[in-house]
Amino acid sequence: MTSDLNNLLLEVKKLIAAGKLNDADAILEPLIKAQPLSQDVARLWCALAMRTSRAAEALSCAANVYAHVEGDFYKAHWAHVLGSANFMLLDLTSAQNHFGNSLNHLMALAKSGKVPPQKKNAESRQSGDNAFVSGRAETLLWTTCAQLADQGIPAFPYAGTLLGLVRNNRLLESDKDIDIAVWMESWNACCAALEQAGWVRSSMRIDYANYRDYIHPELGITLDVCGLLKNSGQQITGGFALPSYSSEYQRISVFPSFDLVQRATAYGAVWFPRQPEIILTAFYGDWRTPNPYWDTVVSALNLKHFSLLVRCYAYHRLAQNWLTGDLAKAWSYAHQVTLKDPDDVLALRSRQWLERALNRLNRKIPFWPDCQRQRRVYTRMVADLFHEGHVNFLRAARALGTHLTVCVVSDKRVAENKGKQPVMKQAERAAIVAACRYVDAVLTETPASVNPEYMQQHGFNIYTFACASEHERREKLKLCASLPAEMIHELPYTPGISTSDIVSRIIDGAGNRKAEPEKI
Repeated sequence: MTSDLNNLLLEVKKLIAAGKLNDADAILEPLIKAQPLSQDVARLWCALAMRTSRAAEALSCAANVYAHVEGDFYKAHWAHVLGSANFMLLDLTSAQNHFGNSLNHLMALAKSGKVPPQKKNAESRQSGDNAFVSGRAETLLWTTCAQLADQGIPAFPYAGTLLGLVRNNRLLESDKDIDIAVWMESWNACCAALEQAGWVRSSMRIDYANYRDYIHPELGITLDVCGLLKNSGQQITGGFALPSYSSEYQRISVFPSFDLVQRATAYGAVWFPRQPEIILTAFYGDWRTPNPYWDTVVSALNLKHFSLLVRCYAYHRLAQNWLTGDLAKAWSYAHQVTLKDPDDVLALRSRQWLERALNRLNRKIPFWPDCQRQRRVYTRMVADLFHEGHVNFLRAARALGTHLTVCVVSDKRVAENKGKQPVMKQAERAAIVAACRYVDAVLTETPASVNPEYMQQHGFNIYTFACASEHERREKLKLCASLPAEMIHELPYTPGISTSDIVSRIIDGAGNRKAEPEKI
C-alpha cells in the first residue's frame, strides 16, 4: 500500500469514527472504483455502506473480494462480512450460510495449527474516564427515569442495568450501556420524550418495533429501550419484534407477571420493579453468580424459541470474536448455542476446535456457571471457639440446598442473648466460618428476626437452625415466626460438645495436665 493511500484510509477511519459519513464516502467512492479488490479499501467501504443503509452494495463488494482472496483467514473474514450484510438485509437464510462458511474456514485454519492474531485489548479505563465506574452513568439513569416518570411514563431499569443495581447495588462496571424498559402502551410517548430531552436515536440497521438505541450527545452513553407487552394469562413478553415477519425472525422473551412501585431518588421519584428477582431469575436463572461471558440476546433462559434470528446473531458474534483472536469469548458463544440447541453440529465442532486451540496455547477454557435455579440456605450462628458441632451443623445445612449463607451474629447480640461476651470477636468468628468448606458466603450485619421479605430479597429458600434445649427452640422459632413452615428446617444438635464445655475444660486446666508416659 502506498503512503498516500494509507493516509487516505486513515483519514476515512477518523471521519467514520466522528460520524462524518458523507465526507468519508467522498474519499472512498473513487478508491473502491479504482481498487475493487484491495482488502483495505473494501473493508472500509463495506463498513461505511452498512452504516449508511447501503448493505446491498456491501454485498456485491464483499462477494467480489471473497471470490479472489486466498487463505482461510481472509476467506473467513469476507464470509463474515457477507453474513453481516445479509443479516442487516434480513435475508437470514443467506446470513446463516455465510456465517457457516466463515466458521468452516476458521476451523480449517485451526486444523492447520493456526489461529488469528489476538487483538490487544484497549487499556482499562480509569474510574474518572469510565462513566459506569465513576457513577455518571447511574446519575444519568436516575435522571432520565425521573424525567420520564414526571411525564407519566413508567420506565424502569431492566436487563443488565437491573442486575447490577440488585446484585451489586450499583451499575456493572463492565457494562457498556444503560438498559430500561417501558410498557408498550407508553412506547411512543417514551421515545418522543427521550428525543425531546436530547437523546439521539442511533441507527440500529434493523428497525425493531419494540427495541431502540439512543446515545447521549454529551456523555456518549448508549441507552437501550425495550418495550414490554402485558398479555392475558399473567405473562409479559419482550425481545425484538418484526411484526411482518415469521416466528423465525422474532426474539421473544417471556416473564411471569410483575408490578412496578415508585422509589425516591436524589433526582426525583422513579419506577422500579416491586420484585426485581422475578425478572432476573427469568433472564439469568442463578443471577447471583457472575458470568462475564453471558450474552442476554443468546443466553436468556426465558427465550420462547431459539429462532433463526437469534442463531444468526450468535454465529455472527462467534465468528467475530474468533477472527479477532478472542478464543475464550468465541468459545463462550459456541457453548451458548449448544446449550440452546445440542444438535447444532456447526457450534459443537467450533467449540471442539476452539478447545484444542486454547489447550495448545495454554489458555484457560472459560468456566460456564450452572445457570439453573439455586436452592439457597440461610442460617445464623455464634460459632464461638469453632468446634466439631459447628462443622456437623454446617455440613448438614449445606446439604439442604446448593448454596449456604451464614450470618455470624455480633458480639453485642451474643451478650444480649447469653448474658456474656463471646470468647472470640465477631471478625475472628466470621473468618473461621468463611474458611469452612461447606460455607459459600458469610454475613455480619443482618436483622435479628427473619421475615419473608428478607428471604425473598436475598433469594433464600430455607432458614435452618439447631437447638440444644426446648427453651432455645422456642426462642429461635420466635425469630422466624412469620416464615411459612416449608421454609423452616431444624437440624439435629451434636451432643457432647459445646463452646461452654470447651471453656470449662480450659478453666479446669485441661491444657496443663501432665502427659502420660509414652507406651513402647
